[in-house]
Amino acid sequence: MAKEKVDRAQEHINQEHAQHKGDWLTAEVCEYYKKEADAINEYDSQDVRRHRELRIELQEKYGLTEVEAINILNGNNVSDYLLKYRRILNREKIIEKK
Repeated sequence: MAKEKVDRAQEHINQEHAQHKGDWLTAEVCEYYKKEADAINEYDSQDVRRHRELRIELQEKYGLTEVEAINILNGNNVSDYLLKYRRILNREKIIEKK
């Protein structure tokens, strides 16, 4: 990766950190919301209103995108989102591969 590309990637992470609103995503948060979504599905899988409320809550409370929140409720790509937000939280340095 060229130095300029590394610098741009690092700048992006720093900007994401500065713009982040709300609490930071954790594995426990993801598990809690997945269980809530599963409980709704067991009771009434057609309860779109309650799913929407959970999605919006995730977005507002943890600064997630709509797609990220939906995927977490469905249990998809959770480890990717945890990694993404951990890197943003800690402003982890981008290291150029040689």
